[in-house]
Amino acid sequence: MQSASPDFAQLKSNLKASWMAGDFGQIANFTVKAAEEFIERTEISPGTRVLDVACGTGNTAIPAARAGGSITGVDIAPNLPEQAKTSGSRTIGNRLSRRGR
Repeated sequence: MQSASPDFAQLKSNLKASWMAGDFGQIANFTVKAAEEFIERTEISPGTRVLDVACGTGNTAIPAARAGGSITGVDIAPNLPEQAKTSGSRTIGNRLSRRGR
């Protein structure tokens, strides 16, 4: 029996469209405190390099940058890391870089 091979380009396109369609920032507001508590339990210190994969609007990246980390955030939806960089720049300056795919 032969299985169908998924069309990854189409899958990626559909996922990207889904994440960009809504206001994920409103949904992400529900996880802000948990992300801050998570970062408090890490050993991120000034100069620590952090890669936040599927960073969304920066709920984890921003507290990590506040702890002194140098953060790179990537997400399938380029509008979400841009939101993270915009909201984070008010409190952490330029320690966030964004990558959208």
